[in-house]
Amino acid sequence: MSIVHSASCRTVVRLEGGSKTMALLRSGRNRYGSSPGPDDYSGGRRAQYASFSTSFDEFGPPYANLPMEILVKIFTYLTPADRREASLTCRRWFEASHHPAFLETFWLVLQRQPFDVNTPPVRDFLHSFRRFPNIHLAEVDFERIGTFFNQFGPHVRRIVFQACEVQERDLTAILRCLPALHSLSIESCRDLFMCVPLFEDETERAELRQTLVTVKDLSLTYNQYLSDAILHRMVSVLPSLRALNLSGCSISFHKGLYRKFYPGDGKQPSASVLTFHYISQLIDERKGALRALNFSETLVDDNALEVLAGMSPDLRLERLELNRCEQLSSRGLGTLLTTQADSMQHLDLSKTFRLTDSCLLQICRELKGLRVLKMRNCRALSNQGVRELVQLPVLETLDISYCEEVNGEGILEGIASRPNATLRELRLRALNICERSIIAITERLSGLRVLDLGYCFHAVSDLCVQFIFRHLVHLTELDLESCRNLSDGGLTGLGMLPNIQRYEQEQQPRQQETAQQEKLAPERSVIGDGQVEQPVRPDPSPEPPVASPVRISLRSRAEQEIVEDAQRKRQLLEAMQQKDDAQSQRPNDALCSGYSLGRLRQLRVLNLTGCNRLTDVSLLYNLRLVELRNLYLAQCQQISLDGIRALVQGCPSIERLDLSECHSINDRAVELIASHLHRLRALSLRRCYQLTDFSLDYIACHGRRLRELDVRGCKHMCPDPAMRLVSLPLLTTILPGKQDETTTAGGGGGSLGGLISGGSFATSPPPPPPPRLTMRI
Repeated sequence: MSIVHSASCRTVVRLEGGSKTMALLRSGRNRYGSSPGPDDYSGGRRAQYASFSTSFDEFGPPYANLPMEILVKIFTYLTPADRREASLTCRRWFEASHHPAFLETFWLVLQRQPFDVNTPPVRDFLHSFRRFPNIHLAEVDFERIGTFFNQFGPHVRRIVFQACEVQERDLTAILRCLPALHSLSIESCRDLFMCVPLFEDETERAELRQTLVTVKDLSLTYNQYLSDAILHRMVSVLPSLRALNLSGCSISFHKGLYRKFYPGDGKQPSASVLTFHYISQLIDERKGALRALNFSETLVDDNALEVLAGMSPDLRLERLELNRCEQLSSRGLGTLLTTQADSMQHLDLSKTFRLTDSCLLQICRELKGLRVLKMRNCRALSNQGVRELVQLPVLETLDISYCEEVNGEGILEGIASRPNATLRELRLRALNICERSIIAITERLSGLRVLDLGYCFHAVSDLCVQFIFRHLVHLTELDLESCRNLSDGGLTGLGMLPNIQRYEQEQQPRQQETAQQEKLAPERSVIGDGQVEQPVRPDPSPEPPVASPVRISLRSRAEQEIVEDAQRKRQLLEAMQQKDDAQSQRPNDALCSGYSLGRLRQLRVLNLTGCNRLTDVSLLYNLRLVELRNLYLAQCQQISLDGIRALVQGCPSIERLDLSECHSINDRAVELIASHLHRLRALSLRRCYQLTDFSLDYIACHGRRLRELDVRGCKHMCPDPAMRLVSLPLLTTILPGKQDETTTAGGGGGSLGGLISGGSFATSPPPPPPPRLTMRI
């Protein structure tokens, strides 16, 4: 969506998503039917325009005065980020964006802030008329709570405490004010669980039990001091609990500890340790209502899962997450899945290294209602198990990344063997697949919205990308990280049409042979003494050999690649000029265009990190993705100012941009980025050696919404860029300095990594603690 503001609160809002395209054209036009330009607001032009302000409605309908029902209906087609931008247009649209139908997407985030009602920003919120249904508190020090939660607590549905310094009395006071709470998350709050008498007062627990009757989800992740007694008291105040998350907690599964910490019958909770012995008792008490369990990153073993399996049929799990549980094997998991076959919908077994094909075969044959399956980095899986994935009829999300034994044969005989319009998300990262398997995926899986092919070095080619652009036009996320065979021809389609036609002609005999075999399979004729009749294959006509001239090059391999890239770029630029020339009605057949990246109009996330053969041509040619939010171009060293100029014009909605190690980027490019990408919230310029302090000045003048900035390794910048960026109140994370020269040896590139992409890309060494600045929403 693109939004253009004007003085009269009129806006251009363009929605492009597949077949749904809607435009609200700005009604502010002059007498000649054209919109006022920048020069119209200066001098006499401004006075002339002001003379028509009183009768502005004569030039078009006032879209700001549409009925609220119509505005709300229009805003339902927008993403939360687009609604936020539209709300800045006028007060009427601001009221529509805060309709109760959209409140579920609003989050109030306080990060590294003292929570004090006598100081900003908490003091300022006390005068706000907004409601905050979701509150995230990260590294917050609670000093004076005051009446904040008395005012906003009745509307809070989800609250998260992450690494906060909160005491038992403050937590109790907050929870008392949350009668509509549905989800409670307490993560890495060490001081809170070091307090042994947490919720020890029976009167307080009875009061909280009546207040928190609507809480269904409880998450206590990464709390090392959580004990059986504290867990017992917390669960006792949540009578409607349906989901329990204990990932990353120090849970003891060894039965030898029971005698030491459980005197007598062993039913009393221990105040010293957290054991699965008591957790299983809590699950047994709530088994009729529990629907989700998460024991990720714990030492859960086969015996523990067999205990859970013994609670059936009352225990009916819909969601089970066992990510990075290295003690599990197919025995315990198979026993549990047999008892939960009718209800299981979400299963996460990533990094469970001991799982084999037998476990995956059982999943595919028994869990017919499974919608989400994640087996990332399960190294023991092979094609034998992956072939059976086609038996899951309602599967929507599949992640089998980093499974080293899986190759293109398993994909072709499995999920890509028949048409499937149900699968929405497919992640095949770092698999040893082939080009033909990727093309089969694009032809058979027409409903894909997310496709991850990162680190598929040899499989992803220009031809594969052309088929992606041809068939998967509804993609919202495309990951092609480190696919080094990808070039400008694949992204632009220039000169690719002959290659597509040649591939289709080569595949026609194979498709006809397959169709003939399928047709004759039910009625296979037997001739002679039991021999099966084989179809007659025509012998291919031999092609005359073509004599090629002998050429000897004295260049090195690196020099030859540079020369070839320069020639390819020059040819593509000539083809682009020839195609755009209005006088040329028919371009040369050798330069016929295939399919360009611009066909993916719904694309929001694009990762091209490490595709170092890409140049400015990819950005100059038909790149208009108004829905694009996250763009990663790290290590694309041939992108320069011309490409950045086209990028900021064609993709105005970018919020996260990674240009790490793009050595051709200069200060002028940073000025274009800061002045034109008004939604930019995270920017990485790591190891861009041409940048100077002028880039920081441009960011300080224009980057009003910037939250995260990475300028490590920029040699010509000052060592403390925060001093030049004091005018940006929302900038909470700055990664400065020149120390990156010694720490990037094993960093694996310059992508934003954990800083921006949530750890899905290559991570860098831990950054220094960011400065303590203001809050962000």
